[in-house]
Amino acid sequence: MKTTREYVCAGQPLETPFIDVHGHFGPWPDTFIPHTVDQGRIIAEMDRYGCDMVWMSASNPGYAGDLAAKNDCVFDFAAAYPERIIPYCTLSSHDPQNNVKELKRCLARGPCIGVKMHRYSQPSYTMRSDFMQAILEILAEHRLVYLNHVFENVIDLEWACDKYADVVFIAGHFNPGINDLALSHPNLRDCTCAAMHPDAIGAEVQRLKRSDTMLVGSDFSQVHLGFGLGMIAYGNMAEDDKRNILGNNALRLLERIPWSDTSGVLAGMREDLGIDRK
Repeated sequence: MKTTREYVCAGQPLETPFIDVHGHFGPWPDTFIPHTVDQGRIIAEMDRYGCDMVWMSASNPGYAGDLAAKNDCVFDFAAAYPERIIPYCTLSSHDPQNNVKELKRCLARGPCIGVKMHRYSQPSYTMRSDFMQAILEILAEHRLVYLNHVFENVIDLEWACDKYADVVFIAGHFNPGINDLALSHPNLRDCTCAAMHPDAIGAEVQRLKRSDTMLVGSDFSQVHLGFGLGMIAYGNMAEDDKRNILGNNALRLLERIPWSDTSGVLAGMREDLGIDRK
């Protein structure tokens, strides 16, 4: 097998598990991005890069518009491509009294990776906020993921990691401090999205001496899919570390979730990890 960088330089699809955990789908009110409303175009770009799966949340996430309609846009996409697009249920602190109802509605629609929440233009909250507890309890029951744009209160994040051990918490944008916390909190992960410094991810792997705390993300399809892949492919790290961040770490998280047995695309990726689900 060629290296990740060799595949990218040759313009060929990767032949290793590639799961982007930070995507957006649907219209944005302040701009027009064709990829964010064109299902076929997104799948075609995934195919060109060899991207097996994207975990998608709503565009304009949680700070404007009809949240149920935005979630339905993502879940409809996932229904059309059930082995390629896995939806988040996007929630908001704008409507705390209805978040549980919306989460249950989304979970009833089919496979869901968990909840995504943002920060812009909505009331401040932390993982210890009262309205968050029922959300996290549901996620723990189903062993799902909670992704946030950023975690603003580290003390409350650590408290939630300890209380809701069956929830995997993911920081949405690259943050070495999250990786440090992940060393002592096994249900915490950092997403590589928007790591701007040259070789930021390679340097982080060297600093940590491990690669199991990070998952690749790109803000696709708001941003080009290569935004996430490039910083891994060209990073100064071992090939096994690149493969962990590109897909194997996410695959290990999927293995925790009961509905993952029904996802056909996972069967091939499991071979890379030697996982037998018979």
